[in-house]
Amino acid sequence: MNPFDFVKSINEKTENLMDRDPECERAYLPFIVNRTFSNFAECVMPANIMNCMNHLDKKMQYDYLYYAIKKKKRFSKWEKSERDEIIEKLVSDYYKVSRVKAREYLSMMSENDKDELIAKTNTGGRK
Repeated sequence: MNPFDFVKSINEKTENLMDRDPECERAYLPFIVNRTFSNFAECVMPANIMNCMNHLDKKMQYDYLYYAIKKKKRFSKWEKSERDEIIEKLVSDYYKVSRVKAREYLSMMSENDKDELIAKTNTGGRK
């Protein structure tokens, strides 16, 4: 069971997953669920409250969101930084490494290093 199953059950109010199967509590990832709901204006406050109350049991957090958020179809893509994806591709091409290794390289690079890499690999033309 992935975290988005919990998001779907909270949105659609199909069934309370924690009541159905107590083992679901292990699969519940509050950070991801809260972050998903923080993308919607009407869900920001409940998600923020659960971020502040992170010491509560996972079942309590899930139950709060389940009953506090109204039933509605919601969809949004997971936000990714476009700049980091571009730089990740540049690093993998420049150093001839995989994307996974490029992410490791990026974690060690400063902003100045990233800017220098962009300047070195700039071939001109349209972006």
